[in-house]
Amino acid sequence: MPPGKRTLPRAVLWDMDGTLVDTEPYWIECEYELVERFGNGAWTDDHAHALVGFDLRDSARYIQQHGHVDLEVDDIVNRLLDGVIARVRVKIPWRPGARSLLARVNDAGIPNALVTMSWRRFADAVVEALPAGSFTAVVAGDEVANGKPHPEPYRAAARALGVRARDCIAIEDSPTGVCSATAAGCVVIAVPHVVDVPDSPGHTRIASLREVDVPYLRSLMSRRRARALSSLVADAKTRRVAYVAAAAVVGVAAVSAVGVWASRSDAKPEPPPPPIDIPVQAWAPYWALDTSVASLTANAGFLQEVSPFWYEATGVDSIVVNQYTSVEEAAAFLVAAQAGSVRVTPSIVDAMPQGGMAALLANRTTRSAHVATIVDFVTTGGFAGIDIDYEKFAFSDGRDTWETTRPSWVAFIEELGAKLHAEGRTLAVSIPPIYDDRRTDASGFWVYDYAAISKHVDQIRIMAYDFSVAEPGPIAPLDFVRNSISAAKQVVDDDSKLVLGVGTYGRNWLVSTAGTCPADAAGAVTNITQGNIAELITKRGVTPLRSTSTGESSFTYEVAYDNGATTCTQTREVHYIDAIGTAERIDIARKEGLGGVSLWALGFDDPTTWQAIAALARPTE
Repeated sequence: MPPGKRTLPRAVLWDMDGTLVDTEPYWIECEYELVERFGNGAWTDDHAHALVGFDLRDSARYIQQHGHVDLEVDDIVNRLLDGVIARVRVKIPWRPGARSLLARVNDAGIPNALVTMSWRRFADAVVEALPAGSFTAVVAGDEVANGKPHPEPYRAAARALGVRARDCIAIEDSPTGVCSATAAGCVVIAVPHVVDVPDSPGHTRIASLREVDVPYLRSLMSRRRARALSSLVADAKTRRVAYVAAAAVVGVAAVSAVGVWASRSDAKPEPPPPPIDIPVQAWAPYWALDTSVASLTANAGFLQEVSPFWYEATGVDSIVVNQYTSVEEAAAFLVAAQAGSVRVTPSIVDAMPQGGMAALLANRTTRSAHVATIVDFVTTGGFAGIDIDYEKFAFSDGRDTWETTRPSWVAFIEELGAKLHAEGRTLAVSIPPIYDDRRTDASGFWVYDYAAISKHVDQIRIMAYDFSVAEPGPIAPLDFVRNSISAAKQVVDDDSKLVLGVGTYGRNWLVSTAGTCPADAAGAVTNITQGNIAELITKRGVTPLRSTSTGESSFTYEVAYDNGATTCTQTREVHYIDAIGTAERIDIARKEGLGGVSLWALGFDDPTTWQAIAALARPTE
């Protein structure tokens, strides 16, 4: 089913202790017993309540310090687990309305995941007491590198279900859990239990899960979508006013939520990094906004320009925002760009049916009307320019249409460029590469006619990645990158108009399968990023191999799936551009004298990405 037609929420993510089951009294009893036996006996309810919702190892360290318990962290955790599991085996104290809601969500075809800071063996004891298949995935505290309030547990649960966290509803009972789910981008329901959860615009607070049913869950998602669409897709002038107002209200909160676990209010700002001698830009896709806001804030000094990647052309006079874009995170992103003095040139993608945009541009009247719509969008929105990313010509319409589409596309770019330049705005195009100066099947994506449009644009962004898509292989091997640059330079007179698209991501391919996989097994191809590759490497215990010829890293691993009914073992192969590889490609563009580089994408990066970019810094004269 196409993404735009999927029913929300895509999943419900459940906390366990205090939300699904009322085991907090069991934990508190076991803490008192442990401190009495191994510590100074001075344990209090205040100490116990301070641990609600936290990672078990963090709780154990707290017990070491405040209970003066001279045991190793894991020993403390396992003793607590033994005590609580023993009590659960006798009686599971379910929270009111929890099992009923869980069953109704499953009946509606919405998957559930359990997201708990308790360890797997305790989570399994609870899950085993429920009907088979109640939870499609379980994320336990001993399976994540960072526990709540870090967003990792909820992001991991969403990944395990193959959905985005912002399309999920999380149900929590503690401030710690609410912070984790909110930072991950979920719509959050707070059901306070042992400790209070203060009211906040960032979550919905209810007294009991008995108040909740599936229509209510869907209404929460609809309300967020309605806020986003009313703020971002109203008429252009109203949209800009509403958007800026939303940014003013939620910008600081959104940035703080992303960085709450690692920031200090009294921290001194870092000095700006030294510039490198090639401009750095980045696309910012809506599905990575949960991480790109923090990255933009931290690395604005490196960035000249960013392109929000959430606007869609759906008709002659219709530019809308992708329905899954978070208005709060998008507003925070624009505020961060403004604060960092980074130019904003939104990307517009072709969201029309196959052949729709080609037909629109082929008609002079509709083409001019579409140009006017884009110019009005840019000027009324106060943007520095626009980036046109109409990829359906290349990847949907078929090569047999290219000869007809090419002149219509060139005429569109010529007219749009003239109109934007008259308004003091810039025009960029993001297009796949060509491989020579001809129009053969081996020439690459010649439909975009680099030579003809170069006279009318400020930038041609070469999408020099996605070399391997259907089959395992490198993402953007260095020879492919160099050839893409060389071919573009053959036909474009001004090298400064060429911008190299540089990947910060990879792919994880299914190579072979033994057995029959459950429905929740990983798909044939999944995406990875520089921001999450370290987690996968650690989880699978692999050592990547780096190729100097491709400038990329790769590894293989096996993973088993077993849902009690079917079992399989997958062999998977991973290729990715690491931080060093990103820097290598930037350096190639610099040495070739190109006008810049653009990262695909902001939010896929991590600190090592920017460390590698910083290593290219050149002192200014």
